[in-house]
Amino acid sequence: MPPAILRTMKVFLVEDSPLVRERLIEMIEADGLHSIAGHADSYDEALAGIGASTPDVGIFDIKLARGSGINALAEARRRLPSLVGIVLSNHATPQHAKASAAAGAAYFLDKSTEFERIPAILSSIAAGKHKQDMP
Repeated sequence: MPPAILRTMKVFLVEDSPLVRERLIEMIEADGLHSIAGHADSYDEALAGIGASTPDVGIFDIKLARGSGINALAEARRRLPSLVGIVLSNHATPQHAKASAAAGAAYFLDKSTEFERIPAILSSIAAGKHKQDMP
């Protein structure tokens, strides 16, 4: 069977921690296939940036400097239905997972235990093989 063909994707980060954001940028750009379309640390900046860059994937933290990542995801998906949403949070409770799924997240990851899954998930999305990974 021939190897899956990966397409280049644009990823937008919605994360208020500069350290986490830098680590995500390093991980995402390491394979040379994906690029960072932009980043934001608040609800308003996220929607403006996603609107301007039309990324393929958005990675959203739940707690932002101003506003909610879950609300930003819901509005971003309303405006850009093709956006694949990934919620990456320290608040990995069943309630947050359910709210993320309702907002349109395809994936809900715990920062403390699943952070390193991001590159594999992006590769799966790029190959057209991703499946929702929601509870």
